[in-house]
Amino acid sequence: METVRLIGRINEYKGKQDLYKQQAPKTLNTLRDVAVIQSTKASNAIEGIFVTESRLHTIMAKTADPVDRSESEIAGYRDVLNLIHASAQDIPINPNVLLQLHKELYKFVPVEGGRWKNVDNEISETFSDGTRRTRFVPVPAFETPATIQELCDSLKIRRQKEDVDPLILTSLFILDFLSIHPFNDGNGRMARLLTLLMLYQHGFEVGRYISLEKIVESRKEGYYESLRLSSIHWHENRQDPFPWVNYLLSIILSAYKELEDRVGLLSSGTETKTVRIRRFIEGKIGSFTKTDIRSAHPDISEATIHRVLRELRDEGMIVSTGSGRNAKWIKQ
Repeated sequence: METVRLIGRINEYKGKQDLYKQQAPKTLNTLRDVAVIQSTKASNAIEGIFVTESRLHTIMAKTADPVDRSESEIAGYRDVLNLIHASAQDIPINPNVLLQLHKELYKFVPVEGGRWKNVDNEISETFSDGTRRTRFVPVPAFETPATIQELCDSLKIRRQKEDVDPLILTSLFILDFLSIHPFNDGNGRMARLLTLLMLYQHGFEVGRYISLEKIVESRKEGYYESLRLSSIHWHENRQDPFPWVNYLLSIILSAYKELEDRVGLLSSGTETKTVRIRRFIEGKIGSFTKTDIRSAHPDISEATIHRVLRELRDEGMIVSTGSGRNAKWIKQ
């Protein structure tokens, strides 16, 4: 079964987390700083919220106050994400805390957060030709407080009994949360923040170093389609949760694979292709091109070289002085 395979692979990677911390603490610190920025940017971008790259870094560094709605949304997500990173084990999951986190998410926005929805909502999608389709009708507004209470109570019981795998439990909780859609706005971002919170509480820390939200953004169509499939017959409690469960597990597994690749700790002791590219760049004096990297490492694909250059650029390690295949790069 695909679900069992994914859980097994994720747990294998989870077992390496302490090794990463021991052998590559500086690399993890760098990855953590980058991941916070990427997660905040990607999670908001999924909802159509964008700011310029320079303003993103300014807001993330708290060197200026937000000046518009988009920047305010970015600042709120930043603060909730930092709170979860710092205090995940001390944050219980109950209705009051969900309201508190939502209020924090909207503290810079002239819209009052921290309240359940007061009007019924629906989840729809817009096609390229402009037509719209209702994908799912969530729980009515008047039923939301009781339904959220029931969801949190069920989570507490399952955690006490320890009779459901934590990865499955996390996936199912997020599916139900999104199917309830308890807020007028911010449900998707809250769901992604709660995913990280629950994963951290169960010891799956990959989201601290690799942005799960960025991976979700790159697979956004799968995100919406798996939710659509798993929400069919949700109200009758006859839904098939596994399209969504497997999607979320695949995101987590991809993040762990990327973490291992970035940290460069393989059981064989050999360097990954990413590490080889990084070492090549570290040893360069002056500018270099993709062709220089390919000449030094002909076994590494163009796609891998492009990905690593993009990652180093996002980390502020290198900058491009041109465009196209022959663009020159220099270290910052």
